[in-house]
This record gives sequence, structure tokens and C-alpha cells, in this order.
Amino acid sequence: MSYSLDTILQLENSTEFNRLHQQFHQFNPLKVLRVDQYEIRHSNVLAWLFDPNENHRLGSFFLRKILMNLVTKAENEEKIDEFDYLAFLHTPLSDAIVHREWSTNGNGAIDLLIEIPSLNIILLIENKFHSAESNNQLERYLNSVMTRYPGWDILPVFLTLSGESPSHDAYWMLAYEDVLQIIHQELELNKETIADSIYDFLSFYVALLEEQLVEDEDTMQMAMTLYQNYASAIHLICANAYRDTHRQKQIELRTAVDTLNELSSSQRDHLTKIYSKKRKTIDYIFKIGSNVMYQAFRLFADRFTLPEHLHRPHAKVPNYVPSSWAPFLENIGPLESPYWRGYGLIIWFSREWNQDLKVHVEVGPIDYPERLRLLSALQEQNVSFRPSGMLEGKKYTKIYVSNTHVEDWTDPVCVERAMTSLVTTDSFKEFETIVLNTLNSLYSHAQ
Repeated sequence: MSYSLDTILQLENSTEFNRLHQQFHQFNPLKVLRVDQYEIRHSNVLAWLFDPNENHRLGSFFLRKILMNLVTKAENEEKIDEFDYLAFLHTPLSDAIVHREWSTNGNGAIDLLIEIPSLNIILLIENKFHSAESNNQLERYLNSVMTRYPGWDILPVFLTLSGESPSHDAYWMLAYEDVLQIIHQELELNKETIADSIYDFLSFYVALLEEQLVEDEDTMQMAMTLYQNYASAIHLICANAYRDTHRQKQIELRTAVDTLNELSSSQRDHLTKIYSKKRKTIDYIFKIGSNVMYQAFRLFADRFTLPEHLHRPHAKVPNYVPSSWAPFLENIGPLESPYWRGYGLIIWFSREWNQDLKVHVEVGPIDYPERLRLLSALQEQNVSFRPSGMLEGKKYTKIYVSNTHVEDWTDPVCVERAMTSLVTTDSFKEFETIVLNTLNSLYSHAQ
């Protein structure tokens, strides 16, 4: 790739770039205070919401909703029997005590630790908004809390921006998307009873989280188009901005780093100023454009000639429906809520904390009688899943999971090769055929 400084002017003059920047640059007082930039400030907001006796005058709604969300989240269903979770619904939580930066006496500080005497529970929350785990951090924290609170039930939680899996099996999963939905629901249902100042503050916080979690198709496509058209400009700006971080070593920036060494200090200063003014927009374009999962899945979709309406090259969880399944799935009927590609059965990939690639097959929020019918038929064909997946109220049931190691997460070809290997094994092919035959037996009459 050749690099020319005039491509930066072309990027700046692009209508799409300015439209995207406008989207990221809307006024928000929390952004002025840089709440979006620092994990510790998100922890401060969460601590305020968790405390039933704080001045938000919302009582224990947030604490109770988080507890209920943890129990109903599909990723945590193995752990729920460890707690008397029905008590989460009705037990008064006004006795909760919220600690910030709780000291472990030499093993670091826990972001949020909440004592709930009425439930005899200690809620340990490790908040990873942008940062990653440090070595043995989760184990150290859990051991410290267990030592300091003998006789209490410890509920350790790994809270992340994107819903990543924790390295420690004892930790429950929680995502900022869950936090967003809880706050959004409260604002929507109880607008009339929430004080105006509190409502405004939470609305700004919701907007901030929505910006961080933005994954709508139009915005992602705009960013991808900008990246494809102005990759050299984005690479130069980012390579210069990331020069003191490990991100500069990303494979996409290696040539740009060499080019930077040929620029004058004045030219590099200009790059720094451009980035500082439009940092979030540029970071987002680079993140989406250089996303390995996205690029790898595009290669995967091309290899298997997946129809456009049956796949989505999502940046985190790319997904698809096999063409052979789709005609039968269309006869299941409407879903309870919007889900993936609009079908009640989906295949998707995820990157795991240990750098493995995992393939998931999941039955989504089909109307319960139909879910039960489908799952029962699959079970008769020896497709295994958790018994709780058949309970009324469950919306997501994984019926197949497998993983493989990826040698190089900077190389889309390498990741695509891993995706292909997961869906071409004998076990997956056998499973795919069983599902197809089951769908055919249940839904072929409507063809």
C-alpha cells in the first residue's frame, strides 16, 4: 500500500466521514467529563446505581435487575443452582453496602464489591470496559473475598463491554449491553416518576453506552466503506496515534509505521492534531475496517457461497443460516422478538478469552410450544443440550458447541481457515444433517 498525505485531506472532505463523525460527536456532558474514556468512571456510575440509598431515589431497582439478569443469562445457567435465586425477586435489598476499589491487601483493588446481608451474598464485580485481564487477577480477587467473608455466598461477576468470557470458571458473565437494557427499560417504563435531573443524567449515560456498543448495520457499513476507500490515511493517523502502545504492532499498521519514520516532526504533529479532534470516529473506522473476525467471515461466506440474506459478517459474532435449513425455518412462524437473521435457529462464531475460535448453534426465541416441539425432536435424535433449555421462559438454547485453536489472530486467512475447519468436521456434518432431517420432518408440510 502506498501512502500519501493528500489522502488525509480526501478523508476529511468525505461526506461519509463527516456524517459518521457527527454521529459520534453529539453533545453529551458525560463525554465532556470523559466518562466514556475511563473504566473507573463507569464504575463510579454503576456504584451510584447499585446503592439503594443513593440520591437517585430509585431504590434497589438496579441491584435487583442485575441479580435477575445474571440468573436468566444463558451463559450463567450452570451456576444458578448455587443460589436461592427466587429470593432475588422479593427480598428487600435496602441493606446493601457498596464498596468502590475494595482493597485486597496487596493483590489489587476490586472495582465493585457489594454486601447484601438480606441475601447473605457478596457481589464481586470486576469491570473491564476497555482493559483486559491481568495474570491470575480474577483468582486473586475471588480468594481475597472468600477469605474476608467466610460464611457468605460469593457471586463473582465479570463485566465487559462486549460480553467476553472470563478466564476463571467461577465468574458469572455480564455485559454492558445488559446494563444498557436495564437502564433503558427503567427510563421507558417509569419516566413520570423519575426526577427530571436523574432522568436526564441516565439518558446521557444510555446515549454514551449506545455509542460504545454501536453495531447497527448502516453505521458499520459506512465505517467499512471509509476504511476501504481511505485505508492509507486511516493507517497513517492510527500508526502515529498508537506509537506508544502495543496497537501499533497490528499487522495492518506495520508498513505505515515505516512511512512515519520518513515524515518530519511537523507532519507528525499535524497527524496528532487530526486524531485528537476526531479520535472516536477514526478509532471506530479502524476497529471495524481491520476487524479480523469481520474479514475472515467475509472470506468464509465467499468460500461457501452463503446467500446475502442468510449471513451477517458481524464484527464480534458473525453468523449464518445454512441454505438447506432456511426453507423449513421460514415455516416455524414469527419469533417472539427480533433475533439474528430473523430465523429461530442460527450458527455463529465467537473469539474466546484463550484465543480459541468457537462455533455455536442455538435455538432462539421461537414461541414456546414450537420451541418445545423442535427441541424434543432434536433430543430424540441424540442432540444434547442442557435440560433447562426446554423450560418455559428460556429463549436461547445452545444445541452444539465446538472450538479450535487459531494460530494467528492478526491474519484473516488463518481465522477463516479455523472457521472452515469447525464446520467441516465429521461431527458437525453429522449434526447438520440431523438438524436438517428434523426440520424436514417437522416443517416440510408447509412447503
